Amino acid sequence: MRRVTKTDNKSVANKVFLRRKATEHLDGLYVLDLFAGNNILWRGFDKERYFGVELVSGKGSNLTADAKKIIDSLDLSQFNVIDCDSYGIPFEICRKLFENKRIKSETVIIYTAITNIFTQLPNECINILGIDNMYKQAPSLFNTNAIMYFYEMLAKYSVREVNYYEVIDAYIKHYGYFLIP
Repeated sequence: MRRVTKTDNKSVANKVFLRRKATEHLDGLYVLDLFAGNNILWRGFDKERYFGVELVSGKGSNLTADAKKIIDSLDLSQFNVIDCDSYGIPFEICRKLFENKRIKSETVIIYTAITNIFTQLPNECINILGIDNMYKQAPSLFNTNAIMYFYEMLAKYSVREVNYYEVIDAYIKHYGYFLIP
């Protein structure tokens, strides 16, 4: 079996293009980057405000913290773009965004959703689907549908349009964006 190493921003040009497309209709950019890494993706943008959160210290972000743990305490009304470019599928972080009372309608959410047959579904997804016991018996049956489950969750929160592109290598990667209804 081929071993795949996680890399920050493997497709920089494609990701920057996606961010330009997602934000072209906005008058000013007020960006919350929840998985900022080295802040590469937003460097070439004219931003009114940029706030980067990164779990790993020393990467140059405004705040070193676990975005999943602090998202509830942030005032999301100050941002019109929230970037969720993480490893895996951002079930938990997106659910928290939808349920946050301070997020504004029409906020652009940019995401990365990455999976393969051997990548375990996030616990958040397993809980939402109510498949705890079945998942333990045959996880690979569910892992292949992880991206579909992510889009079903978005539909549950009334998202009607998602713009994305797909890259398939060792993983299935969806890079996309949508607006908070």
